[in-house]
Formats: sequence, C-alpha cells, structure tokens
Amino acid sequence: MVRCANCGTEFADNFCPRCGQKAGVGRITWKTVQQGVMMLWGMDSRSLSATLLQLILRPGYLISDYISGKRQVSFPPVKMLVIVTVGYVLIEHFMEMIYHKQVQTVSEEEFFILDSYVKWSENNQGWGMLVLTSFFLFPTWVLFRHAPRNDRHTLPEGFFIQVFMSTLVMLVDALCVIFSSDWILWLLLVYFFVAYRQLFGYGLWGTLWRMAVGACQAVIIVFMLLYTSELFLRHHAVGNHGLEYELFIMGYTTFIYVASSIIVDLINKYTEKKRLAKVVP
Repeated sequence: MVRCANCGTEFADNFCPRCGQKAGVGRITWKTVQQGVMMLWGMDSRSLSATLLQLILRPGYLISDYISGKRQVSFPPVKMLVIVTVGYVLIEHFMEMIYHKQVQTVSEEEFFILDSYVKWSENNQGWGMLVLTSFFLFPTWVLFRHAPRNDRHTLPEGFFIQVFMSTLVMLVDALCVIFSSDWILWLLLVYFFVAYRQLFGYGLWGTLWRMAVGACQAVIIVFMLLYTSELFLRHHAVGNHGLEYELFIMGYTTFIYVASSIIVDLINKYTEKKRLAKVVP
C-alpha cells in the first residue's frame, strides 16, 4: 500500500484514485527539475527525436498513423512545429553571426496584404509556414478524398496533415540555412511526393498529377485572397487596371478552380469505382 503525498489516501496502484497524483512522489531532485522542464515543452513522453526521424524517413506513414488514431506513436504535432521553429530561428541567428549577414526579404509594396504577411511571418516563422501550407488544405481534401488509403479524410485531419508538412518544410529550410544553399529546397518536392504517396496510396503518376493540380489550385486560392483583400479591404483595384478587369480576372480564376475540382472529382470517383470492382469478386 502507498499513501498519497497530496491527499493522504492509501492505495495500491500507480495513481491515487482520489486526486490522481502519481505514486512515489518524494523530495524534489535534479531529475524532478529535468522532468519539469521537459514537461513544459511537452517532451515528458513520446520522443521528439524519434518522431522527427520518422517524419524524415517515412513522412506519409507517420501522418497516416496519427490521423488514423495512433496518437501515442507521435510527438504532438503542433508542439513539434513550435519547437522546430525555435530551433530554426536559433540556427538562423547563429549562421548570421558566423557570416555577418542578414537575410533580406523582398516585399511587394503593391500588395499591402502580402507585404503585411511577409513582415508578420518573419517574426512568426512557424505559424507563417503553417498559414502558407494551409493553402493546400482544401485542394488536398478535394483531390485525395477518394484515395486508396485514408480516403474520406476530413478537413480537421487535413489541418494536422499540413502541420506535419510545415514541420518538414522548416527542417528542410534549416538545412538551406546551414549549408547556405537554396538548391536544397528542391528536396521539398521529393518529400511532398513521398509523403503524399505513402499517405494516400496512389501510384507514381496518380500522385504527381494530383500534386500538380493541387499546387495550381493553392496558387489560385492565394491569388484570390490577395485580390479580394485589396479590392474590399483597401477599396481599390490592383495595379493600373480598372475594377471591371480585376473582377473579370477573379471570375475567370474562380471558374478554373471550380471546373478543375469537378473534373478531378469525377476522375477520382471513376478510378475508385474501378479499384473497388477489382476487389469485389
């Protein structure tokens, strides 16, 4: 029997049945300090390093495990993104001190909202990356919801998919800073392809053309948000064109987005029907 140090209840279990405190709590030691610091960052359980290693070696399978309900196999993804962002900022400042240079950001003054986002993301790099990858959330849901694996995934699940992908992007960006080479960014295309293929189960070409369409749709979403924000928040057209021209461009891009979504959805339903027909004897 163990007597709870908090409420005095006697019990023979790992946790007190009355207050829930863990058994065996004694004097505060350096191990207690270490556990307290680790708990602050959420690293008291589920190894961060093991999750990052899985994200690098098998990104799609890790994400698939998480959204399918196997939460204990992964470090909490939002906390992981925050910690990786802190590490990225430290690496960036360290490299700036070594090479005595600072990254210059080119801002597009014509787009006030874009310029504001760039300035905000410089101070909130993890959240800024999450906002950027979130533009893939809805296209991913539309393009891959009839996939052989993780079909009918929801938009909330899609949010966590993009959290994992944002963490992966931050890791690759950190490599670019360390080696002072933007060529490493091409690695992102490989990682996105591997992650989406492992996650959704399409083949080589099935994954590639859906990713290409998704990237185009994400660009259209960004384009529409920029233009609508300039038109309705700042009450003027973008550039030297008139308002009628801007509205025509917005309508045309909306038509392209909707038409491409419908065509892809029909293709996905057709391929899903053929795939299921092969399974059923």
